[in-house]
Amino acid sequence: MWLWIRTGCVSIQCLMRTRRLAPTACAFVVVGFVLFLVMRPGGTHLTRAVDDVAELVAAATAAAVGGWRASRLRGRASTSWAFLAAGCFAWAVGEGLWCYYELIAGRDTPFPSPADLGFLLFPVLALVGLLARPSAAFAGQGRARVALDAALISASLIVVSWVTALGEVYRAGADSTFAAAVSLAYPGTDIVLLTVAVVIIAFARVDARAGLFSIVFGVVCLTVGDSGFAYLTAKGTYGAVNLVDAGWVAGFLVLAVAALLDDKANEVAALTAPPRVALLLPYVPTTVAVGMALYEASQRSLDTVTAAASCALAAALVVRQMLVLLDNRLLMSRVAHQAFHDELTGLANRALFLDRLSHALDLHRRDLRTVTVLLIDLDDFKTVNDSLGHPAGDELLTRVSERLRAVIRTGDTVARLGGDEFAVLMEDGGDAIEVAGRILSSLDRTIIVSGRALPVGASIGIATLEPGDPPATAVDMLKRSDMAMYAAKRAGKATVCSYSVDLDDAETGQLDMRAAFAADLAVGAIDVAFQPIQLSDGRLGGFEALARWTHSGTAVSPATFLPMARRLGCIATLDRLVLAKAVREAGLWGEPVAVSVNLDGATLADPRFVDYVLEVCAAPFSTSRLAVEVLETDLIEHNDAALETLRRLRSTGVRVAVDDFGAGYASLVRLQTLEPDIVKIDRSLTAGLTDGQPTPLLAGVTQLAHKIGAIVVVEGVETHGQLEAALAAGCNAVQGYLLGRPTGPDECRELVDRSALRA
Repeated sequence: MWLWIRTGCVSIQCLMRTRRLAPTACAFVVVGFVLFLVMRPGGTHLTRAVDDVAELVAAATAAAVGGWRASRLRGRASTSWAFLAAGCFAWAVGEGLWCYYELIAGRDTPFPSPADLGFLLFPVLALVGLLARPSAAFAGQGRARVALDAALISASLIVVSWVTALGEVYRAGADSTFAAAVSLAYPGTDIVLLTVAVVIIAFARVDARAGLFSIVFGVVCLTVGDSGFAYLTAKGTYGAVNLVDAGWVAGFLVLAVAALLDDKANEVAALTAPPRVALLLPYVPTTVAVGMALYEASQRSLDTVTAAASCALAAALVVRQMLVLLDNRLLMSRVAHQAFHDELTGLANRALFLDRLSHALDLHRRDLRTVTVLLIDLDDFKTVNDSLGHPAGDELLTRVSERLRAVIRTGDTVARLGGDEFAVLMEDGGDAIEVAGRILSSLDRTIIVSGRALPVGASIGIATLEPGDPPATAVDMLKRSDMAMYAAKRAGKATVCSYSVDLDDAETGQLDMRAAFAADLAVGAIDVAFQPIQLSDGRLGGFEALARWTHSGTAVSPATFLPMARRLGCIATLDRLVLAKAVREAGLWGEPVAVSVNLDGATLADPRFVDYVLEVCAAPFSTSRLAVEVLETDLIEHNDAALETLRRLRSTGVRVAVDDFGAGYASLVRLQTLEPDIVKIDRSLTAGLTDGQPTPLLAGVTQLAHKIGAIVVVEGVETHGQLEAALAAGCNAVQGYLLGRPTGPDECRELVDRSALRA
């Protein structure tokens, strides 16, 4: 006996010291206790004493380890284990009173007694502990279904327990109604506790179930002990010692193991959908309960409790199925909404827009109704995505969608067709130009994205089908509005264009032009012109290399073919070609004249571009003569790859210039990030200057650039008044038609030679 007690104490210490050995040690102690009850060494009296003490020690161990776990956790998880530990302690107090009656007072424990208060406090406190536990079962939506599942499981277990044990306890009678209620309270409260524990484990994450499994198994063992004790006592066959006592010892030791293993109790995440086991959980005990109720009915007539529980079970099943149907209906409505709405903005998607457009066109054929489509494409959206990243782009699209909702008319449909393309469907006439104007006005205000204010522009194409027009398909309407939208972009962006038959021919011409441009670029048939830059003392300071292209014998404006190159995805190829031609030509001039080349953000983002520059800049042209111009409208300071390219270029001697400074959003952060060697002031800051006096803004920008060590070049100088104003502001160089238009290589060579003679 003493050897067994000593072994049990050592095993309990193992439970506290190591989680890995805890289940094994627990099983060893329980098996040893069962063998002791079976063998009864020393007789019944000694076995009874050891039995009582073992139950007390097991409950006290669970209380101690549970309290330790509560001290190691925080929040609701700590509260949960504190209540579980308190329940174990209450049971231990009750068992202590039981030991006093039997081992010290030497008489049978009265029933009911104060000990029963401690015993019955355990399921109450443990239930509070489980309900306080962080659990996905009680988080988010679906609480009603979880509560109903718990009711189903409890009713099922009550039916099973009533048929197997509780009914016998009830029918056996008791000395008083109170005594009968106490007898039934033991297994009844255990059933409720077991139900909640099973529901929690069904919704738990897999990595957080180790401690929960132990809690459930411990409650099962305690339920076996309580139900067995109540049943055997009612039958009068319990005796002084019984194997069902092992249920209490095993239950509390398993709860101690649960406290050791349950270190994931704080990890709770709301589930998007209940686990499959949680969906099937209530049907298993329900099936068993129905089977046992039918079996009971076949053996003898059902008593009132079994019949009432069976009816409640059937009603709960019906209600649960109704909830399932409602959940399925809600789920289907969500699926339907997702199928026809854009996930990012919540607007109608392309599928819903085409469906409504097709319906509107059917009404046009039948009732001669007017149908109008507005196609809205954000200007320069790719720059935001490339520079600030896709999350910022998504935020911008969301803000734009909110503004579109705010200005469209009731009854119109606004949709996001994809990317940065939106559409509005007007089915009942109305002034499409007025609606488009409201849209553009709503986008005039800058939008705050990632802490910075971004200007937003849009090009809008309008296609209208009047009552007398021939029928058209949805594809036709989108094609027409697309043509009109691109016409708006060619007209300068941030404007509106309506479809006309002439645009079909223009679009065909655009397709031919794109194909011709791509073909010429592939064979290097792009010319380079050079515009001189004059220093403030009148000497030649260098040239800016500019791409030129001729299509069908006619010069095409860079404002036309540069955006075309970006749309075709070949802007980087164009930049490389212009750079190579400019460097090769400048190397033939005989004088070390500087050359600057405009580069797109996509070109700079290529990590191989620096190697290309070093390959091109061979003798007699050196990298110190080259300057790369970054457009002020490119958000290059947020493009890490492009910034790294600029850093590497500067390390090779190439200078960095900010072009068109003041034309875009003009951020001081750009100057701080790029630390440019040259700042080229946009023509907008000198336009209208006729008296030779610089504006405070021009003078201030010039001084700021000088303070960061940059050379200042004023662009767009076309009059003597503008030249005098630029020089008066302290600019280092000027560039514009007054000093020289872009010209070919031969004229540039003559200009270099004349400049060398004057020097």
